[in-house]
Amino acid sequence: MSIPSNGARHEHGIGARSYSARKLQHLPLFLQRQQPEFEKIFEVVDAMPLDDTHCHLVTDRDAVTSPKRFLERISLAGYPVPFYFPEGVYERWLNGDEATKHALDRQYDIQSKVDDMTYHLAQSVFIKFLTKELAQFFGCDANLEAVIEARNDRGRNYWGYVNSLFRDVNLENIIHDTGYMEGVGKQEIETFEKAIEPCRSHRIARIEAIQEELFGLDVGFEEFESRYTARLLDIMDGEGNHGKKSVGMKSYLLPDIGLIRPLYDRKIASDSWRELRRTFAERSTMDREAAANVTKDLCRYTFTLTLEECLKRDLPMQIHTGDGEAPYVILRNQDPFYLEEVVRFDKDSLLRMPKIIPLHAGYPSVGKASWLSHLYPNCYFELSIMTPFVHQSLYERYKQVLEAVPISKVLFASDNYHVPELFWISGRWAKRYLSQTLTDYVVGGSLTTEEALEAARMILYKNNRSLYKLGK
Repeated sequence: MSIPSNGARHEHGIGARSYSARKLQHLPLFLQRQQPEFEKIFEVVDAMPLDDTHCHLVTDRDAVTSPKRFLERISLAGYPVPFYFPEGVYERWLNGDEATKHALDRQYDIQSKVDDMTYHLAQSVFIKFLTKELAQFFGCDANLEAVIEARNDRGRNYWGYVNSLFRDVNLENIIHDTGYMEGVGKQEIETFEKAIEPCRSHRIARIEAIQEELFGLDVGFEEFESRYTARLLDIMDGEGNHGKKSVGMKSYLLPDIGLIRPLYDRKIASDSWRELRRTFAERSTMDREAAANVTKDLCRYTFTLTLEECLKRDLPMQIHTGDGEAPYVILRNQDPFYLEEVVRFDKDSLLRMPKIIPLHAGYPSVGKASWLSHLYPNCYFELSIMTPFVHQSLYERYKQVLEAVPISKVLFASDNYHVPELFWISGRWAKRYLSQTLTDYVVGGSLTTEEALEAARMILYKNNRSLYKLGK
Protein backbone atom coordinates (compact mmCIF):
# COMPACT_ATOMS: atom_id res chain seq x y z
CA MET A 1 0.00 0.00 0.00
CA SER A 2 1.58 3.29 -1.06
CA ILE A 3 2.17 6.20 1.26
CA PRO A 4 1.69 9.65 -0.28
CA SER A 5 4.49 12.16 0.07
CA ASN A 6 2.66 14.07 2.83
CA GLY A 7 2.66 10.92 4.96
CA ALA A 8 -1.12 10.38 5.04
CA ARG A 9 -2.33 6.95 3.95
CA HIS A 10 -5.35 6.53 1.69
CA GLU A 11 -7.99 3.91 2.42
CA HIS A 12 -7.83 1.06 -0.09
CA GLY A 13 -10.35 -1.62 -0.91
CA ILE A 14 -10.11 -5.32 -0.25
CA GLY A 15 -7.40 -6.89 -2.36
CA ALA A 16 -4.81 -4.09 -2.16
CA ARG A 17 -1.35 -5.36 -1.27
CA SER A 18 -0.39 -5.37 2.42
CA TYR A 19 0.54 -2.01 3.92
CA SER A 20 3.16 -3.41 6.25
CA ALA A 21 3.69 -6.92 7.52
CA ARG A 22 5.32 -5.53 10.66
CA LYS A 23 1.94 -4.15 11.77
CA LEU A 24 0.79 -7.75 12.29
CA GLN A 25 3.84 -8.92 14.22
CA HIS A 26 2.24 -9.04 17.66
CA LEU A 27 -1.06 -10.72 16.83
CA PRO A 28 -2.24 -13.40 19.28
CA LEU A 29 -1.69 -16.97 18.12
CA PHE A 30 -5.37 -17.92 18.30
CA LEU A 31 -6.07 -15.38 15.55
CA GLN A 32 -4.25 -17.57 13.06
CA ARG A 33 -7.41 -19.58 12.40
CA GLN A 34 -9.07 -16.48 10.92
CA GLN A 35 -5.90 -14.88 9.58
CA PRO A 36 -6.88 -14.55 5.89
CA GLU A 37 -10.14 -12.72 6.70
CA PHE A 38 -8.40 -10.62 9.35
CA GLU A 39 -5.66 -9.51 6.96
CA LYS A 40 -8.24 -8.38 4.41
CA ILE A 41 -10.12 -6.33 7.01
CA PHE A 42 -7.06 -5.00 8.81
CA GLU A 43 -5.43 -3.79 5.61
CA VAL A 44 -8.36 -1.45 4.93
CA VAL A 45 -8.93 -0.45 8.55
CA ASP A 46 -5.27 0.35 9.13
CA ALA A 47 -5.34 2.88 6.27
CA MET A 48 -8.50 4.62 7.47
CA PRO A 49 -8.52 8.18 8.81
CA LEU A 50 -8.68 8.52 12.58
CA ASP A 51 -10.36 11.12 14.82
CA ASP A 52 -9.46 11.41 18.51
CA THR A 53 -12.57 12.68 20.28
CA HIS A 54 -10.92 13.24 23.68
CA CYS A 55 -7.27 14.03 24.35
CA HIS A 56 -4.84 16.62 25.70
CA LEU A 57 -2.05 18.58 24.07
CA VAL A 58 1.64 17.80 24.42
CA THR A 59 4.43 20.32 24.91
CA ASP A 60 8.14 20.05 24.16
CA ARG A 61 9.06 19.57 27.82
CA ASP A 62 9.37 15.81 27.15
CA ALA A 63 11.46 16.15 23.97
CA VAL A 64 14.41 14.64 25.82
CA THR A 65 13.75 12.20 28.62
CA SER A 66 15.09 9.22 30.55
CA PRO A 67 13.61 5.74 30.89
CA LYS A 68 12.46 6.46 34.43
CA ARG A 69 10.96 9.83 33.59
CA PHE A 70 9.23 8.42 30.51
CA LEU A 71 7.63 5.69 32.62
CA GLU A 72 6.37 8.27 35.07
CA ARG A 73 4.95 10.51 32.36
CA ILE A 74 3.16 7.84 30.34
CA SER A 75 1.63 5.80 33.13
CA LEU A 76 -1.66 6.38 34.93
CA ALA A 77 0.09 5.29 38.12
CA GLY A 78 2.77 7.92 37.58
CA TYR A 79 0.40 10.61 36.34
CA PRO A 80 -0.57 11.95 39.80
CA VAL A 81 2.84 11.72 41.52
CA PRO A 82 2.76 15.39 42.61
CA PHE A 83 -0.37 14.63 44.64
CA TYR A 84 1.49 12.16 46.82
CA PHE A 85 3.08 15.14 48.57
CA PRO A 86 2.01 18.55 49.87
CA GLU A 87 1.27 21.08 47.13
CA GLY A 88 4.36 22.24 45.24
CA VAL A 89 6.79 19.86 46.94
CA TYR A 90 7.29 17.48 44.03
CA GLU A 91 7.82 20.31 41.53
CA ARG A 92 10.47 21.85 43.82
CA TRP A 93 12.19 18.47 44.07
CA LEU A 94 11.98 17.78 40.34
CA ASN A 95 13.37 21.16 39.32
CA GLY A 96 15.67 21.84 42.26
CA ASP A 97 19.45 21.61 42.61
CA GLU A 98 21.12 18.72 44.42
CA ALA A 99 20.93 20.41 47.82
CA THR A 100 17.21 21.08 47.40
CA LYS A 101 16.53 17.52 46.28
CA HIS A 102 18.52 16.10 49.19
CA ALA A 103 16.63 18.20 51.73
CA LEU A 104 13.24 17.36 50.32
CA ASP A 105 14.14 13.67 50.08
CA ARG A 106 15.03 13.62 53.76
CA GLN A 107 11.68 15.16 54.65
CA TYR A 108 9.34 13.42 52.17
CA ASP A 109 11.22 10.34 50.90
CA ILE A 110 10.43 11.36 47.31
CA GLN A 111 13.11 9.48 45.38
CA SER A 112 12.33 6.10 46.92
CA LYS A 113 8.62 6.54 46.15
CA VAL A 114 9.38 7.40 42.52
CA ASP A 115 11.84 4.51 42.26
CA ASP A 116 9.32 2.04 43.66
CA MET A 117 6.58 3.26 41.33
CA THR A 118 8.68 3.24 38.15
CA TYR A 119 10.13 -0.18 38.98
CA HIS A 120 6.66 -1.71 39.08
CA LEU A 121 5.60 0.18 35.96
CA ALA A 122 8.55 -1.26 34.08
CA GLN A 123 7.33 -4.74 35.01
CA SER A 124 3.87 -4.20 33.51
CA VAL A 125 2.88 -6.02 30.34
CA PHE A 126 1.71 -2.67 28.94
CA ILE A 127 5.22 -1.16 29.12
CA LYS A 128 6.91 -4.33 27.84
CA PHE A 129 4.51 -4.48 24.89
CA LEU A 130 4.76 -0.75 24.18
CA THR A 131 8.56 -1.02 24.21
CA LYS A 132 8.42 -3.68 21.49
CA GLU A 133 6.03 -1.60 19.39
CA LEU A 134 8.19 1.52 19.67
CA ALA A 135 11.33 -0.47 18.89
CA GLN A 136 9.62 -1.60 15.71
CA PHE A 137 8.76 2.01 14.85
CA PHE A 138 12.31 3.26 15.53
CA GLY A 139 14.10 0.23 14.13
CA CYS A 140 16.12 -0.26 17.31
CA ASP A 141 16.65 -2.96 19.93
CA ALA A 142 13.53 -3.92 21.88
CA ASN A 143 14.53 -2.68 25.31
CA LEU A 144 13.45 0.51 27.03
CA GLU A 145 16.92 2.05 27.18
CA ALA A 146 17.43 1.65 23.41
CA VAL A 147 13.93 2.94 22.69
CA ILE A 148 14.44 6.07 24.79
CA GLU A 149 17.83 6.66 23.18
CA ALA A 150 16.23 6.46 19.73
CA ARG A 151 13.37 8.67 20.88
CA ASN A 152 15.77 11.30 22.23
CA ASP A 153 17.60 11.27 18.91
CA ARG A 154 14.29 12.00 17.17
CA GLY A 155 13.57 14.60 19.86
CA ARG A 156 16.19 16.90 18.34
CA ASN A 157 13.34 17.72 15.93
CA TYR A 158 10.60 16.99 18.44
CA TRP A 159 7.66 18.48 16.57
CA GLY A 160 8.72 16.64 13.44
CA TYR A 161 8.74 13.44 15.50
CA VAL A 162 5.27 14.20 16.93
CA ASN A 163 3.97 14.86 13.42
CA SER A 164 5.37 11.53 12.21
CA LEU A 165 3.44 9.70 14.94
CA PHE A 166 0.22 11.41 13.86
CA ARG A 167 0.82 10.57 10.20
CA ASP A 168 1.66 6.95 10.95
CA VAL A 169 -1.83 6.32 12.37
CA ASN A 170 -3.49 8.81 10.00
CA LEU A 171 -4.96 11.18 12.60
CA GLU A 172 -7.13 13.77 10.84
CA ASN A 173 -9.04 15.46 13.71
CA ILE A 174 -8.49 15.79 17.44
CA ILE A 175 -10.68 17.36 20.10
CA HIS A 176 -8.44 18.35 22.98
CA ASP A 177 -9.57 19.27 26.47
CA THR A 178 -7.96 22.56 27.53
CA GLY A 179 -8.86 21.98 31.19
CA TYR A 180 -5.60 20.11 31.84
CA MET A 181 -2.52 21.75 30.32
CA GLU A 182 0.16 21.67 33.05
CA GLY A 183 0.16 25.45 33.38
CA VAL A 184 0.74 26.35 29.72
CA GLY A 185 -1.40 28.76 27.72
CA LYS A 186 -2.45 29.99 24.31
CA GLN A 187 1.02 30.11 22.77
CA GLU A 188 1.81 26.48 23.64
CA ILE A 189 -1.60 25.35 22.36
CA GLU A 190 -1.03 27.09 19.05
CA THR A 191 2.47 25.63 18.75
CA PHE A 192 1.09 22.12 19.28
CA GLU A 193 -1.81 22.61 16.88
CA LYS A 194 0.52 23.95 14.18
CA ALA A 195 2.97 21.09 14.70
CA ILE A 196 0.42 18.34 14.06
CA GLU A 197 -0.98 19.74 10.80
CA PRO A 198 -2.55 18.62 8.52
CA CYS A 199 -4.43 17.07 11.45
CA ARG A 200 -7.17 19.53 12.38
CA SER A 201 -7.51 20.64 16.01
CA HIS A 202 -10.72 21.43 17.87
CA ARG A 203 -11.08 22.38 21.51
CA ILE A 204 -13.37 21.52 24.36
CA ALA A 205 -13.51 23.49 27.62
CA ARG A 206 -13.89 22.20 31.16
CA ILE A 207 -16.41 23.51 33.68
CA GLU A 208 -13.82 23.19 36.44
CA ALA A 209 -11.46 25.57 34.64
CA ILE A 210 -14.10 28.31 34.89
CA GLN A 211 -14.68 27.47 38.53
CA GLU A 212 -10.96 27.66 39.23
CA GLU A 213 -10.93 31.19 37.83
CA LEU A 214 -13.89 32.32 39.94
CA PHE A 215 -14.03 30.32 43.17
CA GLY A 216 -11.40 32.51 44.82
CA LEU A 217 -13.33 35.76 44.26
CA ASP A 218 -14.65 37.48 47.38
CA VAL A 219 -17.94 38.53 45.81
CA GLY A 220 -21.63 37.82 46.37
CA PHE A 221 -23.39 34.87 44.77
CA GLU A 222 -25.19 37.04 42.19
CA GLU A 223 -21.86 38.45 41.02
CA PHE A 224 -20.34 34.97 40.84
CA GLU A 225 -23.32 33.66 38.86
CA SER A 226 -23.15 36.58 36.44
CA ARG A 227 -19.42 36.14 35.85
CA TYR A 228 -19.74 32.39 35.43
CA THR A 229 -22.48 32.77 32.83
CA ALA A 230 -20.57 35.44 30.91
CA ARG A 231 -17.42 33.33 30.86
CA LEU A 232 -19.34 30.25 29.76
CA LEU A 233 -21.04 32.04 26.88
CA ASP A 234 -17.73 33.48 25.70
CA ILE A 235 -16.33 29.93 25.62
CA MET A 236 -19.33 28.56 23.74
CA ASP A 237 -20.05 31.42 21.36
CA GLY A 238 -16.92 33.56 21.27
CA GLU A 239 -13.18 32.96 21.53
CA GLY A 240 -13.06 32.21 25.24
CA ASN A 241 -11.27 28.89 24.93
CA HIS A 242 -7.80 30.36 24.44
CA GLY A 243 -8.78 32.15 21.24
CA LYS A 244 -11.30 29.64 19.89
CA LYS A 245 -14.80 28.58 20.79
CA SER A 246 -15.52 25.13 22.17
CA VAL A 247 -17.17 22.39 20.18
CA GLY A 248 -18.55 21.02 23.46
CA MET A 249 -17.99 21.06 27.22
CA LYS A 250 -16.51 18.70 29.79
CA SER A 251 -17.23 18.04 33.45
CA TYR A 252 -15.02 16.46 36.11
CA LEU A 253 -17.74 16.47 38.75
CA LEU A 254 -18.48 12.74 38.98
CA PRO A 255 -15.31 11.64 40.83
CA ASP A 256 -15.83 14.43 43.36
CA ILE A 257 -19.44 13.79 44.36
CA GLY A 258 -20.61 10.55 42.74
CA LEU A 259 -24.27 10.63 41.74
CA ILE A 260 -24.98 13.91 39.91
CA ARG A 261 -28.47 15.28 40.34
CA PRO A 262 -29.13 18.48 38.37
CA LEU A 263 -29.82 21.49 40.62
CA TYR A 264 -31.90 24.53 39.69
CA ASP A 265 -32.49 25.96 43.17
CA ARG A 266 -30.48 29.21 43.41
CA LYS A 267 -30.92 29.41 47.18
CA ILE A 268 -29.22 26.06 47.72
CA ALA A 269 -26.41 27.11 45.37
CA SER A 270 -26.13 30.48 47.14
CA ASP A 271 -25.80 28.75 50.52
CA SER A 272 -23.03 26.59 49.09
CA TRP A 273 -21.25 29.71 47.76
CA ARG A 274 -21.39 31.31 51.23
CA GLU A 275 -19.96 28.15 52.78
CA LEU A 276 -17.15 28.21 50.23
CA ARG A 277 -16.38 31.82 51.12
CA ARG A 278 -16.35 30.96 54.85
CA THR A 279 -13.98 27.98 54.45
CA PHE A 280 -11.92 29.03 51.43
CA ALA A 281 -8.72 29.62 53.41
CA GLU A 282 -8.96 26.12 54.89
CA ARG A 283 -9.52 24.21 51.65
CA SER A 284 -5.89 23.25 51.14
CA THR A 285 -5.90 21.43 54.49
CA MET A 286 -9.25 19.65 54.00
CA ASP A 287 -9.38 16.04 52.90
CA ARG A 288 -10.74 15.45 49.41
CA GLU A 289 -14.26 14.47 50.50
CA ALA A 290 -14.69 17.40 52.86
CA ALA A 291 -13.54 19.86 50.21
CA ALA A 292 -15.93 18.33 47.64
CA ASN A 293 -18.85 18.49 50.07
CA VAL A 294 -18.38 22.23 50.61
CA THR A 295 -18.90 22.97 46.90
CA LYS A 296 -21.14 20.03 46.00
CA ASP A 297 -24.36 22.01 45.53
CA LEU A 298 -22.61 24.96 43.91
CA CYS A 299 -20.96 22.61 41.41
CA ARG A 300 -24.25 20.84 40.72
CA TYR A 301 -25.77 24.25 39.98
CA THR A 302 -23.00 25.41 37.61
CA PHE A 303 -23.06 21.99 35.94
CA THR A 304 -26.80 22.36 35.37
CA LEU A 305 -26.42 25.88 33.96
CA THR A 306 -23.75 24.58 31.58
CA LEU A 307 -25.76 21.59 30.45
CA GLU A 308 -28.74 23.85 29.75
CA GLU A 309 -26.56 25.95 27.45
CA CYS A 310 -25.22 22.80 25.75
CA LEU A 311 -28.79 21.63 25.17
CA LYS A 312 -29.73 24.96 23.56
CA ARG A 313 -26.81 24.66 21.12
CA ASP A 314 -26.92 20.88 20.63
CA LEU A 315 -23.36 20.63 21.98
CA PRO A 316 -22.12 17.39 23.57
CA MET A 317 -21.08 17.22 27.22
CA GLN A 318 -18.15 14.94 28.05
CA ILE A 319 -18.11 13.65 31.64
CA HIS A 320 -15.13 12.02 33.34
CA THR A 321 -16.19 8.47 34.25
CA GLY A 322 -14.32 5.39 35.39
CA ASP A 323 -10.56 5.72 34.87
CA GLY A 324 -8.25 6.30 37.82
CA GLU A 325 -6.08 9.31 38.69
CA ALA A 326 -5.73 8.26 42.30
CA PRO A 327 -4.93 9.57 44.85
CA TYR A 328 -6.70 12.88 44.25
CA VAL A 329 -9.94 11.48 42.83
CA ILE A 330 -12.42 9.32 44.72
CA LEU A 331 -12.47 6.08 42.74
CA ARG A 332 -15.71 4.72 44.18
CA ASN A 333 -17.65 7.74 42.89
CA GLN A 334 -16.99 7.05 39.21
CA ASP A 335 -19.70 4.46 38.50
CA PRO A 336 -21.25 5.16 35.06
CA PHE A 337 -24.76 4.57 36.43
CA TYR A 338 -24.28 7.71 38.57
CA LEU A 339 -24.83 9.65 35.33
CA GLU A 340 -28.38 8.48 34.73
CA GLU A 341 -30.04 11.65 36.08
CA VAL A 342 -27.78 13.74 33.86
CA VAL A 343 -28.54 11.64 30.79
CA ARG A 344 -32.27 11.97 31.48
CA PHE A 345 -32.02 15.70 32.41
CA ASP A 346 -35.74 15.70 33.12
CA LYS A 347 -37.65 18.83 34.05
CA ASP A 348 -41.41 19.38 34.33
CA SER A 349 -42.03 15.69 33.56
CA LEU A 350 -40.06 15.90 30.31
CA LEU A 351 -36.86 13.96 29.59
CA ARG A 352 -34.83 16.43 27.52
CA MET A 353 -31.83 14.14 27.07
CA PRO A 354 -28.82 16.23 25.99
CA LYS A 355 -25.91 14.53 24.24
CA ILE A 356 -23.80 12.95 26.99
CA ILE A 357 -20.43 11.23 26.52
CA PRO A 358 -19.20 9.24 29.53
CA LEU A 359 -15.43 9.14 29.08
CA HIS A 360 -12.86 6.37 29.34
CA ALA A 361 -15.30 3.56 28.44
CA GLY A 362 -16.41 3.76 32.07
CA TYR A 363 -13.40 1.51 32.67
CA PRO A 364 -13.29 -0.77 34.59
CA SER A 365 -17.14 -0.68 34.57
CA VAL A 366 -17.30 -1.16 30.81
CA GLY A 367 -20.51 -3.14 30.95
CA LYS A 368 -22.35 -0.44 32.89
CA ALA A 369 -21.21 2.30 30.53
CA SER A 370 -22.22 0.13 27.57
CA TRP A 371 -25.65 -0.56 29.00
CA LEU A 372 -26.27 3.12 29.80
CA SER A 373 -25.56 3.88 26.15
CA HIS A 374 -27.74 0.98 25.03
CA LEU A 375 -30.74 2.24 27.01
CA TYR A 376 -30.55 5.99 26.32
CA PRO A 377 -30.27 7.14 22.69
CA ASN A 378 -28.57 10.41 23.70
CA CYS A 379 -25.78 8.64 25.61
CA TYR A 380 -22.63 7.85 23.62
CA PHE A 381 -19.66 5.58 24.30
CA GLU A 382 -16.03 6.69 24.18
CA LEU A 383 -13.04 4.31 24.15
CA SER A 384 -10.15 6.22 25.76
CA ILE A 385 -7.90 5.01 28.59
CA MET A 386 -9.23 1.48 28.06
CA THR A 387 -7.58 2.16 24.71
CA PRO A 388 -4.59 1.71 24.95
CA PHE A 389 -3.98 0.50 28.51
CA VAL A 390 -5.88 -2.79 28.14
CA HIS A 391 -3.80 -3.61 24.98
CA GLN A 392 -4.33 -7.22 23.74
CA SER A 393 -7.59 -7.61 25.67
CA LEU A 394 -9.04 -4.69 23.72
CA TYR A 395 -10.29 -7.39 21.38
CA GLU A 396 -12.58 -8.81 24.08
CA ARG A 397 -13.50 -5.36 25.42
CA TYR A 398 -14.50 -4.10 21.98
CA LYS A 399 -16.71 -7.16 21.62
CA GLN A 400 -18.27 -6.41 25.01
CA VAL A 401 -18.99 -2.84 23.90
CA LEU A 402 -20.45 -3.81 20.53
CA GLU A 403 -22.69 -6.42 22.12
CA ALA A 404 -24.70 -3.55 23.62
CA VAL A 405 -23.78 -0.18 22.09
CA PRO A 406 -25.03 0.77 18.62
CA ILE A 407 -22.12 1.20 16.21
CA SER A 408 -23.33 4.76 15.50
CA LYS A 409 -22.53 5.84 19.08
CA VAL A 410 -19.01 4.46 19.60
CA LEU A 411 -16.20 7.05 19.46
CA PHE A 412 -12.46 6.43 19.26
CA ALA A 413 -10.30 8.41 21.71
CA SER A 414 -6.96 8.13 23.47
CA ASP A 415 -7.10 10.68 26.33
CA ASN A 416 -3.48 11.35 25.38
CA TYR A 417 -1.58 13.31 28.02
CA HIS A 418 2.04 14.37 28.54
CA VAL A 419 3.75 12.37 25.77
CA PRO A 420 2.70 11.90 22.12
CA GLU A 421 3.26 8.15 22.08
CA LEU A 422 -0.20 7.64 23.61
CA PHE A 423 -1.77 9.21 20.52
CA TRP A 424 0.17 6.76 18.36
CA ILE A 425 -0.18 3.52 20.30
CA SER A 426 -3.90 4.16 20.89
CA GLY A 427 -4.49 4.50 17.16
CA ARG A 428 -2.27 1.56 16.30
CA TRP A 429 -3.91 -0.82 18.76
CA ALA A 430 -7.45 0.44 18.17
CA LYS A 431 -7.17 -0.35 14.47
CA ARG A 432 -5.55 -3.73 15.11
CA TYR A 433 -7.93 -5.00 17.78
CA LEU A 434 -11.05 -3.44 16.30
CA SER A 435 -10.17 -5.33 13.10
CA GLN A 436 -9.84 -8.50 15.15
CA THR A 437 -13.26 -7.95 16.76
CA LEU A 438 -14.92 -7.20 13.44
CA THR A 439 -13.29 -10.25 11.88
CA ASP A 440 -15.00 -12.40 14.51
CA TYR A 441 -18.34 -10.90 13.51
CA VAL A 442 -17.66 -11.57 9.83
CA VAL A 443 -16.44 -15.14 10.39
CA GLY A 444 -19.45 -15.76 12.66
CA GLY A 445 -21.89 -14.37 10.11
CA SER A 446 -23.10 -11.38 12.14
CA LEU A 447 -21.68 -8.85 9.67
CA THR A 448 -20.67 -8.90 6.04
CA THR A 449 -17.18 -7.69 5.23
CA GLU A 450 -18.53 -4.39 3.94
CA GLU A 451 -20.68 -3.93 7.06
CA ALA A 452 -17.62 -4.56 9.21
CA LEU A 453 -15.57 -1.98 7.29
CA GLU A 454 -18.34 0.58 7.56
CA ALA A 455 -18.51 -0.09 11.31
CA ALA A 456 -14.78 0.66 11.53
CA ARG A 457 -15.22 3.92 9.59
CA MET A 458 -18.01 5.00 11.93
CA ILE A 459 -16.09 4.20 15.11
CA LEU A 460 -12.75 5.59 13.98
CA TYR A 461 -13.92 8.89 12.50
CA LYS A 462 -17.45 9.22 11.08
CA ASN A 463 -19.33 9.26 14.40
CA ASN A 464 -17.05 11.94 15.82
CA ARG A 465 -17.49 14.22 12.80
CA SER A 466 -21.25 13.83 12.88
CA LEU A 467 -21.61 14.39 16.64
CA TYR A 468 -19.44 17.50 16.72
CA LYS A 469 -20.54 18.78 13.29
CA LEU A 470 -16.99 18.84 11.96
CA GLY A 471 -17.83 18.07 8.34
CA LYS A 472 -16.32 15.23 6.33
